[in-house]
Amino acid sequence: MGSKKAKKSSSGLDEISGYKVLPVQFSSDQGAATHYLYFRQHSSNKEDVLTPSDRTLFITNLPADTTERDLRRLFHGVARIARVIFHGIVGQDVIQKTAANARAMAELAAAMASAEAQPPKTDKKSKKADSADKLAPVPRTQLLMSGASAHIVLLEVAELANVLSMKAGAITEWPTRDPDSTNPLDYRGVARYLYEYRAARPPVDLLQSEVDSYMAKFEESQYERDRMLAQQQNVPDEDGFVTVVRRGKHTKNSDGAVSVTAVSADDAREAKAKRKEVLFGDMYRFQMRERKNTQLLELRKKFEEDKERIARMRQARQFRPY
Repeated sequence: MGSKKAKKSSSGLDEISGYKVLPVQFSSDQGAATHYLYFRQHSSNKEDVLTPSDRTLFITNLPADTTERDLRRLFHGVARIARVIFHGIVGQDVIQKTAANARAMAELAAAMASAEAQPPKTDKKSKKADSADKLAPVPRTQLLMSGASAHIVLLEVAELANVLSMKAGAITEWPTRDPDSTNPLDYRGVARYLYEYRAARPPVDLLQSEVDSYMAKFEESQYERDRMLAQQQNVPDEDGFVTVVRRGKHTKNSDGAVSVTAVSADDAREAKAKRKEVLFGDMYRFQMRERKNTQLLELRKKFEEDKERIARMRQARQFRPY
């Protein structure tokens, strides 16, 4: 199959196979390498809440170290980005991708809820105190596979038209990063890999403090749970029912006055076998005859064994019946 030639445009971007071609350079120096990005309007047979087709841009051939911040800076002044969904992240499996989509859905639902309800005014000091108690997560950079793609969701429908009708030369340079920046998302080269290595292996004292903090919160939640269960004992609800609370190693239930112990697994299996034998053991006459014959054979066998044992004891002069 032959390749389609790019359509030349006097003012707009070149187009090939329905994709707009955006050439960018990684530096302003002469002779710098040119990287080509390809984008078009997202289209799908099934409408998705996360990627509405009327304001979603599909872009491909992204650089390996592309971040959401880079794309925001790339389209700054042309369109505002609501969120970016990357595809082809190195080391991301199906479970992680599903979790990322779930987080995006939760963020979208929270944004819609906050837009409908006006949040109450709170003191700035209390906000700072709450944020100080939360442990800030370590920002982790990501690597994309060669030719990776992404869905870019814009804030407004009109901004998608601005991007698609962008003139040639409106964007010519890939966003540069400050080499002296202390933001881990701006690290490149060896500094980036050193940061990844150290972030994955925190110091022992820092890890111990995080574990102690987690265990303290866990024990506090367990104590609060036990306290709530103790309060529910022997207390009828509005309908007059008393809540039965489980106690011990999940073997005893109690409402504060009466305790019920759960049956063990072995006892349950034995009771089930006996019940099955009663229901289906002697359904037919031949089963009754076979059962009686089996019992008779067992008695005769036991009688013969007892006779042999008594004979051996007589020979050894150890049998004294009186």
